[in-house]
Amino acid sequence: MPNQNHKLSERTAAVGLMVAALFWGLSYPLTKYVEACPTFYIISLRFGIAALCLAIAFHRKFKLLNRDVIKYAFLLSFAVFLMFAFGIWGIKYTTSVRSSFFTTLSFLMIPVLNRVLFKIKISKIIVISALLCLVGVFLLCYAPGMGGLVINSGDLLCILAAVAGSFHIILVEKVSKNPRVDSSLFTVFLMGFISLWGTLIASITGDIHYSLTGSSQLIAIILMGVFCSAVSFCLQTHLEAFVSPDRVGVIFALEPASGCILSVILLGETMRFTGWLGAVIIMVSILYMEFAAGKEASKQPETEDSKRKGSA
Repeated sequence: MPNQNHKLSERTAAVGLMVAALFWGLSYPLTKYVEACPTFYIISLRFGIAALCLAIAFHRKFKLLNRDVIKYAFLLSFAVFLMFAFGIWGIKYTTSVRSSFFTTLSFLMIPVLNRVLFKIKISKIIVISALLCLVGVFLLCYAPGMGGLVINSGDLLCILAAVAGSFHIILVEKVSKNPRVDSSLFTVFLMGFISLWGTLIASITGDIHYSLTGSSQLIAIILMGVFCSAVSFCLQTHLEAFVSPDRVGVIFALEPASGCILSVILLGETMRFTGWLGAVIIMVSILYMEFAAGKEASKQPETEDSKRKGSA
């Protein structure tokens, strides 16, 4: 049984992860404020600001820098870069509400990718959750009078963003087990490389010369850099180890929910009843997956212990 200090740490970490999920949700309506800006220009500034903030905050840890930190940050930066490139590009052709909920597909893509890449069996829990999510996506996309299911180009780009995000989550899990990789330095260089890729492409396309048209665009990019990138990635990296996996999954499900609510509040976007119903079903599918998987995992040690006792 954990002591009181461990319980206090878990509570504090859970609150920190909730803050991270809320900030990620905030990025959806903020991206709408800068949708007129070139995609790679936004990525360059957003992650450049994040890298600078983290480098200042963790400057003392640079003595722990080694080849593994740079190598894995370099490799994983491509997945995150594609995730944000597709996401920012996609939100220009769809609503912030739809964009925020399409990212929930990454929760369901991770088991599929694990099956394909690492031959990990997909459980019955995952199948049920995927079917529920499919129903939710159908209702979310359905628009009366438009001939049935409507998925526009922006939606497809957001789905590609979810695929790239799934690869990132899977690979980060592998990297986190490397004792030579300091999580803070890894995050600093991850943000830096993402900014670098955005800057290079923006320079090639000429987008780097874009000038912000108003203070609202500048403020939105600064907020995304500081809170939605630097703070959120840092909170996830440092606090996730203190919270049980089933709770982490539920907490991160706050991201699309907060994205939807904040989009309605800040942007005045609306959804029909079918859209809200679809959103609720998507959330239910994620919560079911996390709770059921967590319950199943909690029974596993007991089964193994009972087997050992029986054999004794």
